[in-house]
Amino acid sequence: MKFRQGTKVGGLFIAIAALLSTFLISAPAQAAPRAILVWVDAQYKDAAMALFAKGYKKRAVKVRAHDMSTIVTDLQSIDPNKAPDIILVENDQTANLASAALVIPLELTPATSRALSTVAIDSFKYGESIFGVPMQRQNVALVTNADLIPTAPKTFAKLSKLALKTVADGKAEIPFALPQGIDGDAYSTYPLFAGLGGYAYGTNSFGAINTNKIGINNKKFVKNQGLINAWNSSGLINSALSADDARAAFVAGKSPFWVTGPEDIATLKTVTFRYRITPVPTIVKGINTSPFMKSMGFMVTSFASAHKVQPASKDLVANNSTTSKAQTTFYSASPYVGLPANSAAAAASPDRVLLAFGSAALGAIPYPNVPEWGAASASLGGAWRDSTRGGDAIPAAKAFSSAKAQVVVAQTPVPAPAPETPAIP
Repeated sequence: MKFRQGTKVGGLFIAIAALLSTFLISAPAQAAPRAILVWVDAQYKDAAMALFAKGYKKRAVKVRAHDMSTIVTDLQSIDPNKAPDIILVENDQTANLASAALVIPLELTPATSRALSTVAIDSFKYGESIFGVPMQRQNVALVTNADLIPTAPKTFAKLSKLALKTVADGKAEIPFALPQGIDGDAYSTYPLFAGLGGYAYGTNSFGAINTNKIGINNKKFVKNQGLINAWNSSGLINSALSADDARAAFVAGKSPFWVTGPEDIATLKTVTFRYRITPVPTIVKGINTSPFMKSMGFMVTSFASAHKVQPASKDLVANNSTTSKAQTTFYSASPYVGLPANSAAAAASPDRVLLAFGSAALGAIPYPNVPEWGAASASLGGAWRDSTRGGDAIPAAKAFSSAKAQVVVAQTPVPAPAPETPAIP
């Protein structure tokens, strides 16, 4: 009997144990939080992976390489489940992405706003909102051969005099290496354009671009544009000079002045003479020779909400990636030649030449992030090209007036055709 009772009790324990075992095996494991997906151009993958290496709290961050030049059309046609939550883009894509509701506005704390370059932040502004957080920035500056020009000229008039004299004395061949070429170059010539009182677009009450305020041939610029004719007549500026020509002339010591950006730092480090990097000197008293500032940074896509990672993505972009440490981490692995947008991280850069370019950004304005700028840039660059092409140049007044007219036409909406009136039977 004892044996039989023991058998019953033992059987009961075995049955309970089997039931518990079945329950434990069949209970589903708790799913890991969905990873945050980041898209970047292939060359920035290492920098983004270094930045997001620790993930976000208990959530992984995956970085994928993607061609960002087609990001707008790609996001409009993608399977939402495969869409990224964060993207890395240059600021000139802001308007296209924001107007298509593919990215969401970001809120920056006062402390974060103070820590970053204000101009770089503004480069991601569209309407009333900020849609991106800048990681790096760059601008053009004046590079001077200090062996040919020992003392930096304080005004552009003095620069012009020294440049022409250097050529007249046989010490140089090209007085002022300003790149333009067959297509013109609105970006490189912009400091001169701004220094004469010109501007691309005005802004609205929120500080965002207002494409209805076209500054290509405004009254202040018209008052000063005659100087362009003088620069053309003297030979100071010749639009036949391409970017490659300008670079070669300066590196060979055949031009005392050169306008370029930090992408040419590697070239500058090969020259055998002393040089300095400064802003373009004042042309007209009281007017800044403001260069454009280009920026690249992260945006949060509208898909992050459906993926249930929007709060985490916004925090990752607007807060975690804006610290000095985070921006230094990204900058150290990034091939983009530009200072961190975080001012403390920028100041700590070991690259003295890059820091000099950054210092020359005083008075810089955001590179236009609206699609209208494509046509306006071509018109503005064309006006510079045509008014500085030597003996057959078009007078500046005519060239820039025509450029503004082209922009107005390009930006004027074409009215929809009226519906046809049905014929009366």
